[in-house]
Amino acid sequence: MFRLFPMIFQWRRSLPSRYRVSAAGDVSVAESLLSSAQKLGFFLLDLRDDNIGNNLIEEIDSLFDLSKVVMNLPSDIKQKYGNDPPRSFLGYKAQGGSKTETMEPDRFEWFNLGQDGLTECGPLQPLPELMNTNLPLLKSFLEHGQEIIQMVCRILATQLNLPSDSFTSLQLPSKPSGTVIRFIKAYACPSAEDLRTSMVHHTDFGTITLLTNVVRGLQILEPGKSTKEPDAWSWVRPQPGCLIVNLGDAMVEWTGGLLRSNVHRIRYPPGQQRSSTGI
Repeated sequence: MFRLFPMIFQWRRSLPSRYRVSAAGDVSVAESLLSSAQKLGFFLLDLRDDNIGNNLIEEIDSLFDLSKVVMNLPSDIKQKYGNDPPRSFLGYKAQGGSKTETMEPDRFEWFNLGQDGLTECGPLQPLPELMNTNLPLLKSFLEHGQEIIQMVCRILATQLNLPSDSFTSLQLPSKPSGTVIRFIKAYACPSAEDLRTSMVHHTDFGTITLLTNVVRGLQILEPGKSTKEPDAWSWVRPQPGCLIVNLGDAMVEWTGGLLRSNVHRIRYPPGQQRSSTGI
C-alpha cells in the first residue's frame, strides 16, 4: 500500500472521515465513526502505528503482486475457474459478464476466493496453482481482516448501546459464510468510448467491506441524490496505509435502518489515471 502510491497521480477529493486503528479505544473517535456509518456508510481506516494494521499493510502489498499475476493469466486458464451464478459466485468472472446502467457490457474482471475454504468450514474451491502456493498469505490476510471487521463491529454496537458482540456473534469466522477475498481488475480507458461505468452502481449485501486500491475509479452516491444526477457522484481517493471501509445491507437490516449501506460504482479513472489498469 505504500510502495505503489508513488506510481499514481494526485487528485483533489477524498472521504471526509479518517480514523486510526491505533485510536480505536478513544471515545470521541468511536462517536465520530458511528456518525460516518450513519451519514455516508464509508470512511477511511488508517492501519499505521498498529501491530495488526502493519501486518495487513505488508500482506496487502504482497496480495497486490499476487493479484496482478493471477488477473493477467491467459483467459483460457482463468476460465477453468469460472464462477457459476447464481449457484455460486466463487471463482473467476470475465469482463462483460454483466451490464452497466446503459445496458453496455461491464469493463472489469474478478476472482472470488471464499472464506469457508480457507477456514475449513467448507471445501477449498479449485484455484490456480499460484494461489494454492500462497494459501498461508491469504489465510493470514483473512485473519487480520476479520480482526479489523470485529473491531469496527464492536465499536458500532457499543455506540448504539448494544452488547459489544451483537454483530460479531452473528458472523463468526468459524461458521459458514458468504465472505470472500476478491481480486478486481478494472481496465484502462484509453479511448473516448471507454469513458463510462465499469461496474454498475450497487450496495454490498454483506456486513462490512474492506477495500484496498491505488488507481482511483470508485465513486459513491451523495446521500439524498439520484443515481441519474451527473453531479451526484463523488470520487473516493485512496490514501497510503489506509483501507476504504463501507457498510453493507446486513448492517442496515440488523440495526433497523440506523446505519447506512451506500450506493457506489466503479467508473473510469480521472485524468492521466485513465491509462492505468486498476487492481
